[in-house]
Amino acid sequence: MKSKSVFCWLLFCTVLFNGCLYNPFSERRGPMPVAYTIKEKSAYFNEKKFSVSIDSLGNFLNLRIYIDGFKDLPFPINQKYKDTLCKTAFNFDFYSDNKIIKSDYKTYQNTFRYFKDTSIRAGTLHLLSDTINLKNSKDLSFQIPFYAFHSLKRGKQTIELSVSQTVFTNNESVSRRDSLGHYIRLYEIKPLLTARFRFEINMPAIYKSIVYGEGLVLKNDSTFSPASMDNTLWNSSYPDIYWTISYPAYTWYVQTPFEPSTDRYTALDTFNLYHYYQNDSIGFGVFDHDYLSRDDWMGDWRGSLNSLDKPDYQHLKFGYVDHFDVKVKKAGIIN
Repeated sequence: MKSKSVFCWLLFCTVLFNGCLYNPFSERRGPMPVAYTIKEKSAYFNEKKFSVSIDSLGNFLNLRIYIDGFKDLPFPINQKYKDTLCKTAFNFDFYSDNKIIKSDYKTYQNTFRYFKDTSIRAGTLHLLSDTINLKNSKDLSFQIPFYAFHSLKRGKQTIELSVSQTVFTNNESVSRRDSLGHYIRLYEIKPLLTARFRFEINMPAIYKSIVYGEGLVLKNDSTFSPASMDNTLWNSSYPDIYWTISYPAYTWYVQTPFEPSTDRYTALDTFNLYHYYQNDSIGFGVFDHDYLSRDDWMGDWRGSLNSLDKPDYQHLKFGYVDHFDVKVKKAGIIN
């Protein structure tokens, strides 16, 4: 009886000691501030009007710029309509060794808008803010995954961030004799606000895998019929199919164009997937595109990259998808 009591006491002490050593809540970390220096800035880009913060959390770089509304900025005035142009958008360009960083991150992000970027910045790490009214206070925030910097080598890297605006704009209401009016967009090139920041980040190892999609076919049985997806006056009732990659597994990474009014997606797609672990998790989603409302879900799948790294295409079945043919080829660490 005594030995049993001693054993229980030792077990209790062991559990208590281990609990003191490891506390899962103690590992929760907040954002880590990233120190930066201002390399250059224009006269109007000053600390009275701009508050800049950079931090990192997990595998993301967070950028925030708070702009206090301007009242005395020399906004351009359109001579024809005598309208003050006070709206503008900001460009964010990332540099390393005085060269703009190459990345296909923006290209994949643009697929969410079914938008083809043909500008010279398309293959670079460039971000564009929404158009904002500088007379009002505004908070511009971006969260950039570290895999977007996949062309940089592992370890400590010095990055320069260029912030700039060049074009002012505004809408002008124009009346006509028939009493109907319309709006025209006025533009004026006048760069007033520029700055360049320098900071360091610790780049993690970036893996690259190539994802091949060979097409998919929807179910058509007693449980689901694609003919009942879209009932409109102008089109047939079949869905407009597209599929997505999610990485991390619940974050949209890229999506395909949609194929209209069909029960199958026949395009052959190839995407570069940049990730942080050799056997990472990945997700696929299949949707019906809708111009007038939220896109309809038709199924999703999540699993490991290892399960898809096979010589032959894997035939996945999920949701309303009868089969989705996909495979992955790993390229290993690329930086």
